[in-house]
Parts: sequence; structure tokens; C-alpha cells
Amino acid sequence: MKAKNTFTIHTELINGTLSGVRNIYMGANSTCHLYVIPRDEINIANSIADISGQPAFYILLGDTNALKPEAYIGQTTDFANRKNDHVQKKDFWKTALVFVSDNHKIYGDDVKYLEYLGIESAQSVESFALLNGSNPRKPNIAPFRVNDMEVFFRDIQLLTRFYGCGIFDAPVAKPQPEHLFYVHATDRPAEGMGYYDENSKQFVLVKGCIIASQVVASFKSIAARQKFIDEHCKTEKGQIILQHDVPMDSPSGASGIILGRPSNGWDDWKDADGNKLGKVVKRQ
Repeated sequence: MKAKNTFTIHTELINGTLSGVRNIYMGANSTCHLYVIPRDEINIANSIADISGQPAFYILLGDTNALKPEAYIGQTTDFANRKNDHVQKKDFWKTALVFVSDNHKIYGDDVKYLEYLGIESAQSVESFALLNGSNPRKPNIAPFRVNDMEVFFRDIQLLTRFYGCGIFDAPVAKPQPEHLFYVHATDRPAEGMGYYDENSKQFVLVKGCIIASQVVASFKSIAARQKFIDEHCKTEKGQIILQHDVPMDSPSGASGIILGRPSNGWDDWKDADGNKLGKVVKRQ
């Protein structure tokens, strides 16, 4: 059974290849069509009835694999003609996304309003570097057309996402690698690795740590350490190996378990550059 909001997005491969010219649309759900046209095939716009001589909202895309891709957002009453100027004067773009209405009931002022919405939306998220020289003023169109164009623009955003372009979406923050710290014993096989979790205020021992097999006489938490080993470690080739990441309440507790001796974790844990944990992380 289909959900109420289920609909189909169609992709027509105009020249039979996934990397070539495509027509992406939602059938009866919307009149909005997205034509994806690679730069080296841009002249096909002259022969597409939906594009030639028709108003259009469009996006010129540069290298989308760049750290911050470049783009230009525009509007025209005839993209088949307008493209010629962009081919001659703009070298950065590799692909044109051309949005039209299949019933040809979008007009010159309408696409100006779409351009205004597009630039405003793209600038608000700053995912792409817009190469538009200036921001268009908000066009004055009839109130009922404002509503129609805002609905149409939502379809533009949807088809843009479907194509795989995030120009209207805030960039997803990439997780930063953890700042790792290390500890090791000089008199026995024991090597630890972990990081301080600023959110939980815990020190996390990382899978693969080698736990000392014996403890010194001054180490007091023998029973708790053995319980930790039983729950989280396995003996492999005579070494006690941590099997998964384990958060610890304190850096000192973590290093004590690794070394099998009393330890001041704020001093004993050091990063790859030799910086002590206590110098890198502010104690709470």
C-alpha cells in the first residue's frame, strides 16, 4: 500500500546515456521539468520544444566536486538563445540545469521571481559560491502568481536535490577526526590510545589497546580492572586486547587500566606531538 505522499519522478535519457542530456519530471504531480544539459551538448537546447523560445529558470554549475563549487543562477525568456552568451563569456560551468513548465504558462515576470527566490535560497545556505554579479530586486508580481511561483520553486528544489545538487541545502558538517592521545609502558607490553569526549566529559579508550597483563603492588583497583578486562577484552597471542571503544569516567582511570599502575592521566596521555592531555583539554 502506497503512502499518501508517494509519487514517481521520471528520468528521460534524451540521448540514451546517464551522463548525457536528461529530462527529469514528476508527471501529473507538477508541470516543472528539469533538463540537465552538459556544456558540450548545450546546442541541443535549440531543438527541445520545452526550452526553445520559452521562459526558464536555470543554474549553471561548475565542478561539483570542488570544496565549494561555483554556480550562476539566472532567468530568461528563451534559454536556447541565452545560452550562447554564457558559452562565450562564462568558462567555469560544466552543466546547465534548465527548469521550464511543460504547459508553457510561466512568463517573463514569473521567472524573474524564481530567480529572486533561487538566489536568496542559495545565498542563505552558502553551499555554493554564486558568481552572480548582483542580487535582483524582488519582482512585483500579482499575489496569486507569488503563491504559484513559490509552489513551483519548491518543485525546483526537489528536482535539484533529486539530480544530486545541494545548492539549496546547507552543507552537512563532516565529522572531525578525534584528537588522539597515547600512553605506553616502558617495562611491559602495554599501549593505549584514546580521546577526550568534550560532550560527555569522558575519556574514550579505543578498540585495539593492549592492556598490561600484570599490575604493580601499589595499584589498588585490581578487582575493577579485572572486571573491565573480562567484559571488554580478549587474550590474543598472549596479549590482552580491547575489543571495542569504551568510555571511561576519567583519563586517570583509563591510563591506570592500560598500564596496570597508578597514573595521572592528564599527564600520562600525550598526543602525537607530545602534548599532554592536560595542556590540550581544559579540565572541568
